[in-house]
Amino acid sequence: MTTQTKRRTGRRLAWYVLGPAAALICLPGTLYLCAVLLARGVLPYSLTEELLIACVFLSGAASGLAAGAGRGGRAMRTGLIMGGALAAAIVLLTLAAPGEGPLNAGTLRLIIAAAAGGAFGGALCVRRVKPSKSTNRRR
Repeated sequence: MTTQTKRRTGRRLAWYVLGPAAALICLPGTLYLCAVLLARGVLPYSLTEELLIACVFLSGAASGLAAGAGRGGRAMRTGLIMGGALAAAIVLLTLAAPGEGPLNAGTLRLIIAAAAGGAFGGALCVRRVKPSKSTNRRR
């Protein structure tokens, strides 16, 4: 294989680009889906806070899953980093919006949901290795 073909086959998006991109796609999509369901009356308006937390958790999980897919043993750490990045983005958006600020109960719930979702997505990527035959014989 020549050097030029090696370079072509090695092109992939880095995990630190793929994770936030997945969050940028997933979060508005799930929020739009929930908004449509609320507007049509399928879901009651009393569930808006819980739906928002669920959307943030799902986008954190998608971000951790996308970033940790090829990371092997570092998938859990990568998922937690992606959840932290989503939480940091939420804090920055909360700082920019007028109101109570980033240290209210609703924002803290979203931060926890983002970090937990990222860790969950990373945990989904961890490869479970079956014990080898020699290990089974020793038992």
